[in-house]
Amino acid sequence: MTQTDDVLQALRMRGDLGLTPQEALYHIGTMRLAARISDAKEQLGPDEEIVTLRATSNGKTYARYVLRRREAQASIW
Repeated sequence: MTQTDDVLQALRMRGDLGLTPQEALYHIGTMRLAARISDAKEQLGPDEEIVTLRATSNGKTYARYVLRRREAQASIW
């Protein structure tokens, strides 16, 4: 299993908690979470998307990535 697979699995399991770079380093061993997220986006199902949220702690801003289900597009016809 690749780090990208591990990141995608973690995102699916953690739900709204998402994944931060620090958590990815500790649990998955990757220092390049943004790159793994980019790779993971290519493996998503048609009803999934990864959103990037900004969080701040102790005056430092960091990203939190969350996997969400896309809402079905309603057809007007």
